[in-house]
Amino acid sequence: MFTEESRSIAVTGSAESNGFIYRVNYSTDGKKLLKLHCNVYTKATEKEPENYVGLMFQESGNKQISLKQDIDMVPHLTAFNQLLSEVNASLNVESAE
Repeated sequence: MFTEESRSIAVTGSAESNGFIYRVNYSTDGKKLLKLHCNVYTKATEKEPENYVGLMFQESGNKQISLKQDIDMVPHLTAFNQLLSEVNASLNVESAE
């Protein structure tokens, strides 16, 4: 009766760069990246708590960036593209094994 049509693996992680924290979650079918969402926060200090800055994601071949208006997008785009490269590279290694 039941026929499995697809299966995905959910992964969560984080990265830090230039005073920002990138909280990442992505889905893969084990061979290719299906979607990746990345929430951006300022890193907490003794005086200031962690603060939400925005969201970046890739899904169905499209990238979307939504950051607070006063934030310079360039370093975050660089970090996002680096995260995408690292995730895709890890999927290529896993599928080759």
